[in-house]
Amino acid sequence: MNLHLNITQDIGHGIMVMFLCFCLVLFSVVIDLFTGIQAARKCKEKLQSHILRRTVNKVISYLTVVFFGIFIDILGLCFPWYAIPYCCIITTLGVILIEGKSVIENHAKAKNPAAHVPETVLDIAEKLRKYDNIDTLKEALEIIEKSRK
Repeated sequence: MNLHLNITQDIGHGIMVMFLCFCLVLFSVVIDLFTGIQAARKCKEKLQSHILRRTVNKVISYLTVVFFGIFIDILGLCFPWYAIPYCCIITTLGVILIEGKSVIENHAKAKNPAAHVPETVLDIAEKLRKYDNIDTLKEALEIIEKSRK
């Protein structure tokens, strides 16, 4: 009885994680669609239905890839250490990274300041990497402010 309860709890948690992954895929595609529409409006381009239909095809393709990750996860259930749907999570992260890159490209196309965020973060990380003995966040911020001047 206890073994059966543990298995159903594990399956329930796995299904919850998979559902969350599906929602994240859909949400990332919607964000990309929204920023794409904003960029098209800012560049005074016409919104065309075939471009919007591509979004539906993109969602179907992405969810298909996530489903294949789930199939691999089902095979992973043969191993006792395979506790969560790892492949589903990894494929979802891949989709989010692809859509994130597309969002950044949309911001660059619309000449929004948000397009420079990744470069700024990398610059800050590079400047902080030079200083190995930073103990507090306040010291790190002071270093960044000094480097800006």
